Formats: sequence, structure tokens, C-alpha cells
Amino acid sequence: MTMSVSRPPSFFPILPLSTSVRLRLRLRLRRLPSVSVSASQSFSPEYLIHSCGLPSDEAVRAYDKIRHLKSPEKPDAVLRFLRDIGISDSDIRRAVSRDARVLCSSVERNLRPNVAKLQEVGFSIHDISSIISRNPNLFKFNFAPKIDFWFGVLGSVENLSVAIRRPHNFLTMNLEKAILPNLYFLKDHCGFSPSQIVRLIRSAPGVVGCSTESLKKKAQRADKLGIARSSGMFLYALITISKLSQHTIDRRLNNLKSLGLSQEEVNLIVSKDPLLLGLKEKLVSSKMEFLLKDAGCDKLDVVQNPTLLNLSLENRLIPRNVVRKLLMSKGSPPANYKLISLVTPTEKKFVEKYVLPYEHVIPGLHRAYADACARKKKCGNRLVSRV
Repeated sequence: MTMSVSRPPSFFPILPLSTSVRLRLRLRLRRLPSVSVSASQSFSPEYLIHSCGLPSDEAVRAYDKIRHLKSPEKPDAVLRFLRDIGISDSDIRRAVSRDARVLCSSVERNLRPNVAKLQEVGFSIHDISSIISRNPNLFKFNFAPKIDFWFGVLGSVENLSVAIRRPHNFLTMNLEKAILPNLYFLKDHCGFSPSQIVRLIRSAPGVVGCSTESLKKKAQRADKLGIARSSGMFLYALITISKLSQHTIDRRLNNLKSLGLSQEEVNLIVSKDPLLLGLKEKLVSSKMEFLLKDAGCDKLDVVQNPTLLNLSLENRLIPRNVVRKLLMSKGSPPANYKLISLVTPTEKKFVEKYVLPYEHVIPGLHRAYADACARKKKCGNRLVSRV
């Protein structure tokens, strides 16, 4: 009788063998080599720990995406290729942690031609290493034939590099069916110039990578914000719309009204800076409270200068307001300046214009400003939160 190694337990009850024989047979069968079982056991979360340097918790999560692999043959080939061309171990670890399916990529069909094409147009191995770590899923596809097209649209390695790092596989989209119709729509129906299209792709490549029907709906949603397509702000409205659901946008518009702004004032703020809708409600509320109560601003200041709400509370608003208050206490020339005048200059220009000239009048002014700037680190460096 021919024995089946893969299913021995189910056959034992019908074999006319003594108990002792059956036990010995079981033990022997357990010792028989099984290629599929041993290979499967050899590819496990431990593989990701030892071969990719992942911590155990990350390895377990990453393994869920590639548990279908029966052997480490393909991952071994991918890792060998990446290390041979100079991809750093830290970037490999980040790539696998972000999306372990990169280990399922074909070296010859995808990885090698992609890397060769990127190098051909001017990417360094350091650039490629960074891209793989940020967008590993992209390398499951052969996007090499489309690089020349995108290089022509974006115009530089730097622009292409920024766009590729974004978590969207726009490089894999069909050029004739999706990308070109979208680019024509942006040009002909939204009035976008080539430079605006570049800015859009750098910030939100998914906008040009979606279906044309979806893009049209996004543009219509941006229209409802009251921003004309001829306005330079329509670009930023489209970027914001592409990242937020309509429910989230409505909630954030209502939050602005709850802060004491009229519908007309909300419309004006959004038309001047639609990216404000990317700020979480709690953050906008805390900034508005600070501006109205501590920084000497009124609602009109905020409505006319919505940039105030877009600046970091810890990095910019609070430290510069410290300087403003100290100058006011001594009646120095900038004492009557609105906070908006103090927050717009660069760091270097601000210190040169508002700090150093008054150090002799207010000893310790520079130290007070430096301490206020350093305080952000003690607070965990809470920066502007966007969704």
C-alpha cells in the first residue's frame, strides 16, 4: 500500500496494525523530510527580523502581507539585489516595515529595469534608496517605460523625486486612459499652467492618478468652496479636496463658524487659504483663542490674514508674541505693530529687525525669544497637524 505523507493521521484508523506499530510509524513519518513544510517554516516573521532588521512587533505585522510565500527564495533575491546596488540597510528595513510586499517583487522584470531607468535620468543611488524606503509598493511594478513621459511633464529630477516619494502609484497608471485625459482636463477646464500642474503632482499625485470622472467630481467639490477656477487658490482647493472627505470639510467649515465667524467671513478665509481646511478643528480653535485673547488680534485681523491660522503655535506665534509684548512694555517703535507684521518675516530677518536693534533697550530680549523658541521642544515639539 502506498502511504501518503501529507495526510497520515486520517489513514491510521483503517490500517490493520497494532498500536505499537502505529506509534512507531507515526514517529517515522514525522521525521520524513517535507519540502513544503520545512520551506514554509523557514519563511516566517523570524526571517524579517534576521534578514531585514525589523523589530519583532513590526516583523509580525509585516509578515501578514506576505504569509502566502512558501520559501524565502524571492525575498532573498530582492534583498541581495538591493544590497548589491547600495541600498542602505536602514532604508531596506523601513521599506519592508512599510510594505513587506516589496520582497515579492521580480528582480529582473521590475526592480532592475526601474533602478536602471531612474539612474539613466539622473537619480543617485541615495535618491533611489530614499524612494524605496518611502514608497516600496511602487517597485512591484515595472514603471521604467513611463519615466521619460513623467520627466517631460515634471521637468526635473527633483520634481519627479518629490512626487514619487508620495504614497501613490501614479507612475503605474495607464497614460492614454487616465493620465493624459486628466492633464488635459486640468489645462482646459481648470486653467492650470504647466507650473501649476507640476505643483499639483508634487503635492498630491493621486489627483492626476485617479479616474477622469473622479477628478471632475473633485473639481466640482472645490467649486462649492466658492473659489473660482481662474484663481490661483483653486489649485490648493483641489489639493485639499483630494485629501479630505466631504463630511470632514463640512465639519471644519462649521467649526470656523462656531468660533464666531459669519458665513461670509468663513468663505473669505477659505478663498484666501483653502489649505486651512487641512487643519484639525482642535488646533484651529486653540490658535484662534490664542490670537484673540493673547496676541492682540481681532476677528478682522484673522479674516484678512488667514495665514495666522496656518502658522505653528509653538514654532512661530508664541515666541514672536513674546517679543511683541516685551517691545510694547517698553514703548519701543514696533510697539503698535500687529502680530501679523512680526510673524511673516523669516527667522533671520525677524531677529535682525525686531530683536537685535532693541537688545540695548530691553536687556535679555534675545534670551527671552530664544527661551520661547526652545520651549516648543519641552512641549514635545507639537507642530501644525494636517490630515
